[in-house]
Amino acid sequence: MTSARAARIGLGLAALAVIAAAILILATHNDGTPADAAGTPAGATGPTGPLPATHLTKLPHGTVANGTLPIAIRLSGAPAPTTPRPWLSPHVNGTWTTVHDYEVFIPASTLIPCQTYTLTIPADTVATGHSRLGVHRILTLPVACGSIRGLQVALSRLDYLPYHLHPDVGHVVPRGPESRLLAAEQAFDPPRGRLISEAHDAPPVNFGDGSDPATIGALEVFQADHNILADGEQNSHTWESLLAAETDNRRDPAPYTWVSVTESIPETLEVHHGNHVVFTTPVNTGVPGAATAQGVFPIFARYVSTTMTGTNVDGSHYSDPGVPWVNYFNGGDAVHGFPRGSYGYPQSNGCVELPIPAAAEVYPMLRIGDIVWVQ
Repeated sequence: MTSARAARIGLGLAALAVIAAAILILATHNDGTPADAAGTPAGATGPTGPLPATHLTKLPHGTVANGTLPIAIRLSGAPAPTTPRPWLSPHVNGTWTTVHDYEVFIPASTLIPCQTYTLTIPADTVATGHSRLGVHRILTLPVACGSIRGLQVALSRLDYLPYHLHPDVGHVVPRGPESRLLAAEQAFDPPRGRLISEAHDAPPVNFGDGSDPATIGALEVFQADHNILADGEQNSHTWESLLAAETDNRRDPAPYTWVSVTESIPETLEVHHGNHVVFTTPVNTGVPGAATAQGVFPIFARYVSTTMTGTNVDGSHYSDPGVPWVNYFNGGDAVHGFPRGSYGYPQSNGCVELPIPAAAEVYPMLRIGDIVWVQ
């Protein structure tokens, strides 16, 4: 049982001990200044005189590193039975409970990665034997994005990366629906193990780094499929969609696709669907002085037809209107159709030129985020 899961079990004595231990880790002490003492209502007295004001002695601070774990605030005494609960905005499903001097929120599953919440502690909050807090306290709680490896595990489970996780401990978990809690726990704290390729010769992935083009491209494909701006950046909308897709087992309906370009003569382009090459054509790459860069690049823009302008190696300028079936992958370099007398040799100004009929066949096979790998 993970520590995150243990923090959610019922309110028996053993669970309370776990929650209390989590509180000591999660609750960060403030600067020691009594909170909102000026808001203590006048005339609040007990049998022996005025009651001390309720203070907030420990508060969450900084970024929430793991949205599946409890959030805790500590009062200057045990919360009174009638004290109002704090609340989070946007709303999060979960429960508030009292543990000693703490008010503890236990998410039903998770706070959304990359989301920023506000935690409001109402003015009527009161600790036993104290007068009320007096004014609202509003805290900003940014939640960390999922880990890079957690992102790669999620994209792999949904077939946007052609890998499966082979854990160091336990059995391989088959693809299929999983609880939102488990998906979120793996986002923040992914299981240890190896991610093993399911597609031979697929573009390389730097697991644990996430800045590699293959991971960025896979995220862009996912984002485009879910009507999210395909910028390859983590954000709350993307993570909310990832967690929902894992919960419902909504996997990539298309096979993992990439383009390989070989600059050895004759120069060739191949379109790969998983382990299968589904299309091959001769192509032209860049001439010396305007060579096509080698490497792995996600497609970032696509046009059925566009005008291309630039500067030739000899310093002259060109403007070619109506260039068809264009897939930009590296700055001004694109895979596109272009009329030439022959193909298979360096002739372009850095682009990968295809015969126009071949470009027309390749274009509908590709999406924003698919990889062009020039070797």
